[in-house]
Amino acid sequence: MKYLKVALFLFNLLIWLAGCAVFVLGTWVLLEPTKGHILNLFVSDVKPHETINLIAYSLFGLGTIVLTVGFFGCRAALRGNQCILATYMSMLVALIVTELVTAAIGGLMTFQILSDLEERLTNKLAAQYGHDIHDPTSDIPFSNSLDFAQYKFNCCGVHGDHDYNGTAWWRDGQISGSKRQVPLTCCVLKNSENKNTGSPMSVVSRVFHKNNEKPWLHPLPKDEAACQVEDEEGHEGYRHKEGCLGKVTNWLQCESFMLVFGGMAMAGIQTFGIITSAFLCRTIRDMQEE
Repeated sequence: MKYLKVALFLFNLLIWLAGCAVFVLGTWVLLEPTKGHILNLFVSDVKPHETINLIAYSLFGLGTIVLTVGFFGCRAALRGNQCILATYMSMLVALIVTELVTAAIGGLMTFQILSDLEERLTNKLAAQYGHDIHDPTSDIPFSNSLDFAQYKFNCCGVHGDHDYNGTAWWRDGQISGSKRQVPLTCCVLKNSENKNTGSPMSVVSRVFHKNNEKPWLHPLPKDEAACQVEDEEGHEGYRHKEGCLGKVTNWLQCESFMLVFGGMAMAGIQTFGIITSAFLCRTIRDMQEE
């Protein structure tokens, strides 16, 4: 029985550490809000920081639950009481069900979002892309999010750079005299995204140094004139041609896979705790009957 108690105690230390890791992940999400700009492409009428806050606070809630279960499990291992162990196993079952349901909902939501993503993005690009706060047809959060995606993934439009031809944004440019063929974030930029900008150390560094620069809102093309040339040979090497649809789709699928895999992995590990607790309960019962 001693070894079962030690195994259960060590297992719950792992659960407690997993809860701490979830808390750290939630904090990192809050400190690195740029993912919200991509998420805004998938969710209608939601501001980027609202999506990020919802995800972060959900992680904080899950982390609290995991920490509570881990603490209770350590106490159950030390006490060796059947009632406490039974309560602990019930908590583990509830946590496993919650994790599996969350993973399933995440997978289903991803499938549902992707099913109409192409049509929705194409329609919004044609009618609502623009940064004019005085224009009621301009969807500024969507425009900023698309600009961020074009900046991050080195892409242009939904299917390609030709998507902007004939859009409301393109027509406004023809009237105003700017006559741009594509937004500046479609151009090859001087201030392109640096590698590892999403790493924990980079995020913490930007927070402490108060670096709130948003280069996708102030893009600096290597050659703006060449980027805006209509002829394909003229803007070759100065404009991104590939559409963003495939890249943002792959990004969401990877994030969703991580959610599903993480939920199933934690559920599998916690199943070991239920089995260990059940053996410990049986051992205690057998000792009491002797």
